[in-house]
Amino acid sequence: MASQNWMQDPSLREINPSKLDFLQKLVFEMNSLKDKEKLPFLLALANRAKKENISFDNREMEQIIEVLKRHSTPEEVKRMDVMLQKFHSGK
Repeated sequence: MASQNWMQDPSLREINPSKLDFLQKLVFEMNSLKDKEKLPFLLALANRAKKENISFDNREMEQIIEVLKRHSTPEEVKRMDVMLQKFHSGK
């Protein structure tokens, strides 16, 4: 996925830029971490989200996922689909 190009997608113009920045950090910074570093990173990011009152409604999430898929490789889309399926099934 091209680094921050997805954040410029016109269909995301109504979503607060701080929310998009939050997701950018989650997606790209987490990819560079070793497994043992991921949990502390996620906890710190969750604390930041709580502190800054960052949350996403269903419409925002659907828009973001759609845009991310458009800006991703077929392999990345497959990984997203697997992750989303696990999330929706509660696993």
